[in-house]
Amino acid sequence: MSRKALVGALAVVAAALAGVIWFYVAGNVGDPTPVTAPPITAEPAAATETTETTEEAPATTAAPADDGEGGDGEAEAPPTQPAPEPSGAEDAEEAPEEEAIEEPIESADVVELELSEGTEARFSIYEDLRGEPFTVVGVTTEVVGRVRVDVSDLSRSQMGEILINARTFATDSGNRDRAIRGPILAAEQYEFITFSPTGITGLSGAAEAGGEYSFSVAGDLTVRDITRAVTFTVVARWDADERLVGLASTTVLRSDFGLNIPSVPFVANVGDEIGLELAFTAAPAGLG
Repeated sequence: MSRKALVGALAVVAAALAGVIWFYVAGNVGDPTPVTAPPITAEPAAATETTETTEEAPATTAAPADDGEGGDGEAEAPPTQPAPEPSGAEDAEEAPEEEAIEEPIESADVVELELSEGTEARFSIYEDLRGEPFTVVGVTTEVVGRVRVDVSDLSRSQMGEILINARTFATDSGNRDRAIRGPILAAEQYEFITFSPTGITGLSGAAEAGGEYSFSVAGDLTVRDITRAVTFTVVARWDADERLVGLASTTVLRSDFGLNIPSVPFVANVGDEIGLELAFTAAPAGLG
């Protein structure tokens, strides 16, 4: 072997070795950060209307301007005529409005739940592995979130932000896990995948023990530094012990989140569609 060929072969080996070292180093991430479920933010209060009756009062004093003489004597009459009647009518109408504002009496029907043991987030994606079709499934139980169920009126139920720790996804391959944590999800820098709900549709009526419900949850999904609007289809059961058990699922595109797959031996034709699932159990806060 000539010296030139030897140098070329060594360069190829060095490049391959550097790639292997990068692959393993990129997949090294810190321990997962312990977090608690973010609180559910209340809906913004409705804006109150401002009355402009104070601005109209000066206009009534300017009415008696036709009489040239004795204007000073008649100028005092207009304020005394309209003043008594509106004040009594307004007081009579305002009283019932103040009583109607008191709605928080139904708070006893609202149950706040936390995602608890038995909850796991999953993703699935197709790839060609050694020339054979294969579905990769990644799972983590490091998920936190809250749900607020209005038992008397399910349409008023709410969800808080859900956090999934990207450092903890596990598949059937340690090498794949390093690729997911490192170059794909950059989990050292972007530790959490978040879902921020913006609306729940398809729920109505009162909750019944053992009842099964189908509904949709729309929101913003953030992976790394990219956020996209997604909608989960949910099937859930309300148990007698005030636990909510169910499955939320949706499909997203890998390309929408800029998730590039590194070149790895024996792997080709990785799909663009990613199936996302959240198999959840939500229990009353503090019970787990």
